[in-house]
Amino acid sequence: MVDPVALSPRARTQALAAMGRGELDVLVVGGGVVGCGAALDAATRGLSVGLVEARDWASGTSSRSSKLIHGGLRYLEMLDFRLVAEALRERGLLLRYLAPHLVRPVPFLYPLQHRVTERPYVGSGVLLYDAMARASGTSGGLPL
Repeated sequence: MVDPVALSPRARTQALAAMGRGELDVLVVGGGVVGCGAALDAATRGLSVGLVEARDWASGTSSRSSKLIHGGLRYLEMLDFRLVAEALRERGLLLRYLAPHLVRPVPFLYPLQHRVTERPYVGSGVLLYDAMARASGTSGGLPL
């Protein structure tokens, strides 16, 4: 749980003053998901880090995202197998090591408008995706 005092106006003023007094190893501009992730990574490596954000943390694009960590299924249609494999690896890292307390599998339905023609097309894509997921050490889904 976050200490409410750590997020108070007084604590903010003190943090800004401390940032201005010394030299930082890393200054991250932007408090969205990428900026916060970069700041966390640098801090866990022992670097002194400052993070500045124009508004509030995760209030811009991060606040409007779908909050889904996908494994690159949509890139199969473009035949970008390397990107699919990378997305699956990254998803696996989040699920197993980096944030298992924050990330969980969410089932979804893939709507088909033309069942007769789309089912074999989408089904074969999902089968290929599942094979790639299993090869990368993560679980896949169930094809329709």
